Amino acid sequence: MIHQLAPENSLRAPTVVLDAGIATEENIAWLVANHYRYVVVSRKRHRQFDETQAQTIKETSDNRIKIQRVVCPSGKEIELYCHSEQREKKENGIQESFTRRFEEALEKLSAGLHKKRTIKNYDRILERIGRLKQKYARVAQSYEISVVEDNGLATTIHWRRTKPIKDTFPGVYCLRTNQTQWDDTTLWHTYTMLTDLESVFRSLKSELGLRPVFHHKTDRVSGHL
Repeated sequence: MIHQLAPENSLRAPTVVLDAGIATEENIAWLVANHYRYVVVSRKRHRQFDETQAQTIKETSDNRIKIQRVVCPSGKEIELYCHSEQREKKENGIQESFTRRFEEALEKLSAGLHKKRTIKNYDRILERIGRLKQKYARVAQSYEISVVEDNGLATTIHWRRTKPIKDTFPGVYCLRTNQTQWDDTTLWHTYTMLTDLESVFRSLKSELGLRPVFHHKTDRVSGHL
């Protein structure tokens, strides 16, 4: 499909919009080498956002979106840092849920030390705690956990929060593009077309009933669609 979009020359290069899942450095390098333009979600972990340098691009009764344009040192790429109030609320809610589940899991593990037919072996308790830390890595790094041992058995589990659980710039995501001539509004609206397309796919699979397909023969599958 991408090859069918092949530009006749660099001045007529089509723009490819990619979500973070496939916006790898390798794929972006391929697009550049083949004279494509791109608008992608950055996979970089580092996020930044200076509200004083941002402008409001969309505002509704329940959400406001601000964007900050940053020109890369090479001048060949633009980074657009976007902050969504609705997205921030969602990310904070997810973080609160992880915190609650992590503490509930520790409480359950601790309570089991005083019940029959539950794990009490010291090494296995440490293993369970290690798995919990992996599962809830986002919040676990803010906790200090210790286990009291007696003759190879865990007798008590202590934990306390040593620092605030704070996500860096919640609600912020970054767009990357080599469409340096486009204004911020055009860049942002071009990317949000992905959301509209995803809504179309959901409708095709649900309301219109194109999925699931229970047929096994090609002609029957085609007939169903």
